Amino acid sequence: MGEMVTMWHIEKCIDIKQPPEVVYSYLSHFQHVPEWDTSVLSARRISSGKPVAGSRFQLILLFGWNRIPVFYEIVAMKPSSELVLTGRALNFTAVDHIRLQKIPLGTRLNYIAEVAFDRPHGKLIDRLMKTLFRRNASRAIRRLKSVLSGHPHAPRLTVLTRMADQAIVPGLAGFTRAGYFLARNHRPVASALYAGRTMLLTGATSGIGKAAARRLFSKGAHLVVVGRNADKLAQLRRELADSGGDGTIDTEMADLSLLADIRALAARIDRRFGKIDVLINNAGALFNRCRLTAEGLEMTLATNLAGPYLLTRLLLPMLRAAKGGRIINVASGGMYTQGLRGGALPSCRDAYDGPAAYAQAKRGLVMLTGIWGRELAPLGISVHAMHPGWVDTPGLEKALPAFHRQLSAWLRTPDQGADTIVWLAAAPDAARAPGHFWLDRRIHPIHVFTRTRDFSRDRRALVDALDGLTGRASTR
Repeated sequence: MGEMVTMWHIEKCIDIKQPPEVVYSYLSHFQHVPEWDTSVLSARRISSGKPVAGSRFQLILLFGWNRIPVFYEIVAMKPSSELVLTGRALNFTAVDHIRLQKIPLGTRLNYIAEVAFDRPHGKLIDRLMKTLFRRNASRAIRRLKSVLSGHPHAPRLTVLTRMADQAIVPGLAGFTRAGYFLARNHRPVASALYAGRTMLLTGATSGIGKAAARRLFSKGAHLVVVGRNADKLAQLRRELADSGGDGTIDTEMADLSLLADIRALAARIDRRFGKIDVLINNAGALFNRCRLTAEGLEMTLATNLAGPYLLTRLLLPMLRAAKGGRIINVASGGMYTQGLRGGALPSCRDAYDGPAAYAQAKRGLVMLTGIWGRELAPLGISVHAMHPGWVDTPGLEKALPAFHRQLSAWLRTPDQGADTIVWLAAAPDAARAPGHFWLDRRIHPIHVFTRTRDFSRDRRALVDALDGLTGRASTR
């Protein structure tokens, strides 16, 4: 190789609100670099096992209009304090030198990057390329801070979002796959913030829940998946094991429409794990005919509201033990059409409307999110509700076949519907805004019609009614 004739150099320093060991682990898993460097189109780990000196990675870099393969190698590392990588492409060599220092609020990161070219480009081309390099590097470092620490400004409900939802048609358009594509890169979050955290996920053997399980597993979470079908749970375990993700998985069998099963499940979870970092209440179903559980509860109510209520209450000590626990309640845009007054829960006593009963139960779950958001924040637990949008799942096709046919071209994939669930499970920004209703990583209004609004007496009545059904005394 001839003498290098062109050299670029950049130095940056940022403070990150994470401990050095988290930042170090994240950066040493260099295959995650596309999360914070948007000039990297893809990255994959070539070497197997944990990152060590000698571990290699292949990146596809977008520089100007060119896609450039670059092979990176870790050449030196000191746990939680220093990382050095070299990259080699056809015409240049790069060296990234990262030093980490513990500070009171997290980590100070010093980053030095040098790029050396095999041949000159000419003064004008070199100046233009150097400007692009510096711009990309500066943007990447800012984004690295954001994915680990959160956005500089806390999330809030914007006037534009409120107006779009209250205008109905723009809001409904956001439920389609178009809404997902407009928001998929909003407030990105680092994979490192999922690693090793215990996340209990219900309803994960199909649809949105299964997509969320795959995503969480790929990011290194320890999943505890709850389902009622042993064969489906075993199949999920096999699929995740074969996926190459960094996570781990345990499974638990329980019928979440039965209160006795939920109590037994909570006791087993306590014995096995002791703490839960994230509880995702995803299990749910829409029934077009009124059905009763073996315990005499209306099935929609039991599955979508009473069950999540009891499970959440029973797991609160384990969420509190996690120091920063989160609860994510998966709701539905259908709840916009229904109110829930005076604790009047879905039942089979009157003419039964399956979609309306489902929407009422989801409305109740969103009401609980607001109640718990205020009640549990002093305990360090953040609570969120989310809407996955209109998602193409077997459950939707079975429950609402006409709706499925009419909108099939606009429905989201399960993976797109699961995006905000996965985001809420670890995003620093989410912990700064508890008690809200989210769609596509943005806060949305809880009501768009005056007739659906609830008041403090309705919220008290809801909790009292659920306490009565589940046999649990209120903790207000």
